[in-house]
Amino acid sequence: MKIIYGEQLNYIENEKVKKIADGCGILFDTARLLFRRGIDTPEKVKRFFSPGKKHFSDPYLFRQMVEAVKRVEQARLNNEHVVVFGDYDADGICATSIMVYCLKEYGIEAQPVIPEREDGYGLNQAIIQNLHSQEPIDLVITVDCGISDKEKIDEIKSWGIDVIVTDHHEPPEILPDCTVINPKVKNETYPFDGLCGAGVAYKFAYALTGEKANSLLDFAALATVADSMELIGENRDIVYEGLKLFNKPEIRTCFKYILGENQKQVTAQTLAFAVAPRVNAGGRMGDANCALGLFICSKQDECFDRAVKLNQYNIARQVECDNIYRTAKEKIKSSKSYKDRIIMVYDQDWKTGFVGIVAARLAEEFSRPVIVFAGYDGVLKGSARSTDSINIFEVISSAKDLLVGFGGHAQAAGVTVTTENFSILQKSLNRYIEERFPEPDAEKTIFAEWKIDKEFSIDFAREIEKMEPFGVGNRRPLFGLETEAVKAKPIKAGSPHYSFRCEGTEIMDFNGEKDVEILSLPIKKQIVFEPNLSVFRGKEYFKGYLKCIVPELFFPDYELYIFMKELKKLSTDIEPFSGNICEKISLSAEESKRSGYGTLFALNDYKSLEKYPQLKGLPVSFYMPERENYADCAVISLINVPDGYDKVIYLDAPLGVFNGVKNYIAENVSGINFIDKISLDRSDVAKIYNILKNFTGKEFSSSAAFYEKYKPCDNGYQFIFVTEVLMELGIFFVKDGMLRQDIQVKSALTNSVLYSKMNVIKG
Repeated sequence: MKIIYGEQLNYIENEKVKKIADGCGILFDTARLLFRRGIDTPEKVKRFFSPGKKHFSDPYLFRQMVEAVKRVEQARLNNEHVVVFGDYDADGICATSIMVYCLKEYGIEAQPVIPEREDGYGLNQAIIQNLHSQEPIDLVITVDCGISDKEKIDEIKSWGIDVIVTDHHEPPEILPDCTVINPKVKNETYPFDGLCGAGVAYKFAYALTGEKANSLLDFAALATVADSMELIGENRDIVYEGLKLFNKPEIRTCFKYILGENQKQVTAQTLAFAVAPRVNAGGRMGDANCALGLFICSKQDECFDRAVKLNQYNIARQVECDNIYRTAKEKIKSSKSYKDRIIMVYDQDWKTGFVGIVAARLAEEFSRPVIVFAGYDGVLKGSARSTDSINIFEVISSAKDLLVGFGGHAQAAGVTVTTENFSILQKSLNRYIEERFPEPDAEKTIFAEWKIDKEFSIDFAREIEKMEPFGVGNRRPLFGLETEAVKAKPIKAGSPHYSFRCEGTEIMDFNGEKDVEILSLPIKKQIVFEPNLSVFRGKEYFKGYLKCIVPELFFPDYELYIFMKELKKLSTDIEPFSGNICEKISLSAEESKRSGYGTLFALNDYKSLEKYPQLKGLPVSFYMPERENYADCAVISLINVPDGYDKVIYLDAPLGVFNGVKNYIAENVSGINFIDKISLDRSDVAKIYNILKNFTGKEFSSSAAFYEKYKPCDNGYQFIFVTEVLMELGIFFVKDGMLRQDIQVKSALTNSVLYSKMNVIKG
């Protein structure tokens, strides 16, 4: 794990920050935080801290807005049949709802149409043709789609139907021959091009109905967050105003039922993680119209039933996504496609509604673009997700001649290809990325603002809260602090959540049992946390939420703690090391064959890596790889081999090796030779036994920490080994944090698994 802190400000920048802080009446640290985000003048800061509709741009700044409004006015005057055609995701459903409510206010009972995912993305002329045959259609208004559908629109127009496209997706070179409202269109005069589909629909609604459209900003806010739009500029204003509607007592009925009665404050995170997944779940389960029906229905009973149904869909969606994820991981592992610059995987049995979620999860895990496809009848429909550094829309566009269709954004896209072109597309996209983008760093990176050296100010935390809404483009800030050994405790008996205090700051560690040991090591470590305020009995408290722990890799008495860890590992079902259990390997030869994936380098002494310059740059971590993406890495005191790694190469002489994996040992084994430091002689064991008897009643957290504190003998390795053996046999134990002896227990040393395995190792 690597922490990247923001660059330190120079003298001139610091002076600007002071001027901003003084001019705006905020803390210097708050001004510094904003300055780093480009909010670098008092005017920008005041604008940032006063979001809202007063900053909205005039919708008539869209070049073709007047034309669009006139056509809708004509439809009202002539009592025309108007169809609103949306997309099946949360953005499209929200955009459709906005347009339907707006047109109703305007005097038009429009017919909403949401295709299902199996119908494919974009305007579907077959659906329009079917509706037109039942009742002639005069006008189709698309929302969140249509910009890439020139041929379909030409056909629909040939039936005598007018079309208005409102969209926000990347426009193709040749636009549809109709009225188009899209902030991304070349030469568009609207000043903000980051709106989502529902945001564009809201601007159209405002042009038609004025301030009455503001009652629909809850839909626009939800869609903006759900579609991962950057929360800057007008998007920040839209979400700010929409959240006001969510937090009113008279919240819209559909949202009240989705959120439940116990929901208190609704934030952008609530929309992202509680509301949006449920809205999307219907479409993913083949019933996108369930969410649309919920949003536009007026009967409370129907609203409730639909909200319950969406919740059930969401539970089923989670199960299905987990199944696809596991299968996809197996396919990626068996094909070794994790070595590719873009991972592409498909299965005939997968449903198109789930592949986007799985692609996003895999892209984060493997730190590279991923396209997950579902296929049938020789056609594969895929969903692509990317990393910050690679524009996936650009990448896919490079192979457009191989595709049936595609569309999307820089970080997410949809793509359709025939089965016969799949492997050709795979090679083409990989080649394009290899030629234009650098290889991603195998080491996981986390970004933090700066390292604090004092207790986190609650006033600073309050001002950070005023930076809401947080999301893409305005991430919640993270901070670092440096500490050494800390003692984490469950927040209450039986809780999986832990807390600890360092540098005067209370840190919460959710599901934190896994971190207790690394936190307790007497080693310098950096803690990255997210600042949060909580209220208990009317009083505000500050808590940091732990994001990661990054320890230094060497410290005094380091070897004793690693030795203790190796002994605990040996007491499990691991195979004791012997001379013929590992094949010897030349690291220089291995390096020439190494692909960068599938190998773990196990060591006990961090300095061992210095003897292998060809391994320079490998991520290094304690106990386990920092991420399970099969990338080569070095692990100090490896405790388990994650599924997907082919082999383990030991750089130091191990005490035990792992079953079910190829084990190799470097020809010139270096590092600490633990084996030679141990005596199995009964008289040497008895010496430690007598020492421990004299230390009963003393505080005991671990055998290594105990030795480090009291130094009861000269050989720390022997002390730790015998202590672990005697505790395994139950002769000594720990109660209430104190070392105790059970004088009733009599047991032979050979009854100890640890002692017996060490006997094998020493031969």
